[in-house]
Amino acid sequence: MKIRSKQEIEKAIKETITQFLETQLGDRLEAVVTQIEDDAIVVKLKDILPPAEKMLIRHDEGTRLIKELKEKLIEKVRPSLKAAVENLIGVEITDIHSIFNETTGEVIVFFTLKNALELIK
Repeated sequence: MKIRSKQEIEKAIKETITQFLETQLGDRLEAVVTQIEDDAIVVKLKDILPPAEKMLIRHDEGTRLIKELKEKLIEKVRPSLKAAVENLIGVEITDIHSIFNETTGEVIVFFTLKNALELIK
């Protein structure tokens, strides 16, 4: 793998995930924040809910439905998302976890890597 700076890889991951979510799920994000730490990558997807889902989430049943939907969608695209990020960083991803916060409309995605990325300081 070509050694790059932390900022270059974080920017590339942000762009890859933004494009992936738009093409695979139709999600348009307000912002994406990426952080690399040792053998982990944390990606924060801000304001992932479209207006109709924001309306549904105001009620308990709607919250349950949207949370279930987001979990199922992430589960369906997990292999493709894993491959896209692995291809970009050149390191095997051993696990992916995601958490949806219905209050903020954010999704946090954790990528656990087999090895730490080689970065230029």
